[in-house]
Amino acid sequence: MGFVRFVAPNVASEVNRLIGNLPQIEMRLIETKNDLVTRYPTLRQPLNGFIRSALTDSINLEVDRALAVERERLGVTEEEIAAVIESEMPPTGLVERYFARQDQLHVNALMTEQFAKVRERAPAAINMVYRATATTLLALLFSFLVLTDLGRIKRGVQRLRDSRIGDFYDEAAQPVLRFGLLVGRAIEAQAMIATINTVLTLIGLLLMKIPLVAMLSVIVFACSFIPVLGVFISTTPIVLVALNAGGLGLSLGVIGLVVFIHVVEAYLLNPLIYGKHLKLNPVLTLIILYVGYHAFGLWGMLLGVPVTRYFIHDVIGIPFRQRSRRLPVPVPEA
Repeated sequence: MGFVRFVAPNVASEVNRLIGNLPQIEMRLIETKNDLVTRYPTLRQPLNGFIRSALTDSINLEVDRALAVERERLGVTEEEIAAVIESEMPPTGLVERYFARQDQLHVNALMTEQFAKVRERAPAAINMVYRATATTLLALLFSFLVLTDLGRIKRGVQRLRDSRIGDFYDEAAQPVLRFGLLVGRAIEAQAMIATINTVLTLIGLLLMKIPLVAMLSVIVFACSFIPVLGVFISTTPIVLVALNAGGLGLSLGVIGLVVFIHVVEAYLLNPLIYGKHLKLNPVLTLIILYVGYHAFGLWGMLLGVPVTRYFIHDVIGIPFRQRSRRLPVPVPEA
């Protein structure tokens, strides 16, 4: 309730501010590109080539047509443009105006195409967020109902011992219980990692005086549950906001901050927290996370560690050294 009451309105307000600042962000991108090209003229063609590679062929044709009209309007020939490119000297006069228009068309086309992709995928993303939210709320509701009636549920389940499936109950009860505890520990560890990651990012953004920290922190927390791709999804709005607020230097600083935090998360937090919760060696945990992601994706990241731990200890029967800290296993009543 506190999140809905205090944080949600701030996040909604900051989302509206970000949408309102999109034209300003576009101008910032053009200014940043022009500054880079002015300082390092050799970057002009690679940057233009990179932007054109991110656009579809039809959009590139439209940009070429608009540039042809611009050359005719300004009275600039292709030979003059090629001479400026080959000389690697900053353009002047009408050629400079042509290159400014070229940059504007490229950046505008790139942002338009990306926003079109966002609008195209937005319904699916909203539906996914809605289903995830509904599933989480239902899980919390069912958990609350189970806890309020836990005693009676335990007595009801334990009656299965005296039923016709009593032999199956004796064989399956404890393994199922242990596996459920392991999965719960894994989810708890992932939530702790997401929280620490969000707190570190929030502190870094506040120290660097980045605006819209509430919205960005919520994005970071949600994307912390998405392996690999979540880093790029959460970093993109942070970099855009930093670019608009402080220019290229601040955006590069933010990228360095994000890289540092995710290196700490990948090589320190993940192995240590998973290892502490599930009593596995941190190096082994890191290997399991890597193999699990590449073999099974998101589910491999979430369930790889508890399944491996269960397989090593309960299936193969390899004991752990710290026996006193093993997961508790309730003994069914007779």
